[in-house]
Amino acid sequence: MEIGKLTNEELRELVFAHLPQLSERTIIGANIGADCAWIDLGDQILVASSDPITAGGMQSGTLAIHVSCNDIAASGITPVGILVVLLAPANATRDDIVRIVDQASAAARDLGVDIVGGHTEITGAVNTFVVTSTAFGLISRKAPFIPGKARPGDTLLMTKTAAIEGTWIIAMNHLDRISGKVSEASILKAKGFIGDISVVREGAVLGKLNVPMDDDIRSDDFDCRDSLQCRSAVNLMHDSTEGGILGAAYEMAEYSGIGLIVYPDSIPLHPSTKVICETLSIDPLRLISSGSLLISTPYPELVIRTLADAQIPCVRIGEFAESGFSMIEESGRRLPLDPPSRDQVYKL
Repeated sequence: MEIGKLTNEELRELVFAHLPQLSERTIIGANIGADCAWIDLGDQILVASSDPITAGGMQSGTLAIHVSCNDIAASGITPVGILVVLLAPANATRDDIVRIVDQASAAARDLGVDIVGGHTEITGAVNTFVVTSTAFGLISRKAPFIPGKARPGDTLLMTKTAAIEGTWIIAMNHLDRISGKVSEASILKAKGFIGDISVVREGAVLGKLNVPMDDDIRSDDFDCRDSLQCRSAVNLMHDSTEGGILGAAYEMAEYSGIGLIVYPDSIPLHPSTKVICETLSIDPLRLISSGSLLISTPYPELVIRTLADAQIPCVRIGEFAESGFSMIEESGRRLPLDPPSRDQVYKL
């Protein structure tokens, strides 16, 4: 089999088809596009998500914290704790392990998340560091929360730029591929992308963005933070990990059982990402993109304005439809939108 995340079809055939039936306490379990499990605890709901870092090299500690916490934030919930499992290769040194742990600790402190446990092991089963993290958060059953399914007519928004994580991984771990071909200024800028790899802040902002149940009431004039007469302004959010922006957008629609139209020319790219991807002949729209949050909402202007107030850039890149998957270029040419495939980072 090919290296990388399983395709959606492989997940269905090789994994989901063999899982046991869920109990009644599990509200949301494993599914395409469902990054978090929702467990009923009575008055509260536990939301949890796991992710492995396999291509992060010696930056895996930082990535492990951000990637799992991003999934919790994409549910509109602030992560509170995280478990970390660190598998180190046999040639790892004591300093290597301390470096990875220090990275994870620094990222956790920045996010205000407790590292509450995990496991650390030297093993011949891996030839590079593999760090798996499981983050979790809690939400009251009485609080308005994001429904979790996109609807036809919703606008598809994205924050920041595409391929943030992928650009950073290339600049940090594949410098030999771009040195002398990409300017030092662009490489230095790409190495700073780690500061944009979290979506916890935008997830927290949108998790609290509610509108009245009654659409006749103007949301600008209605304070529903403490009211039972309100609902989330967002229907679904998704952190753009393996498969990039296009893969994540496809998963959102597939999980929701509807279609999608994407405008690829509207997807913002940082100049450093553009030049690095052009140099390596890889598609930035299908390159791992943690740091960019995808949002399905019937209130795009409200969401864009709210994020702008928080100094988080957000643009419209498509809309959800009843059925079908397509892309429409700036010229008006319509192309098929293919399902997620192996991430471009594995070409390296």
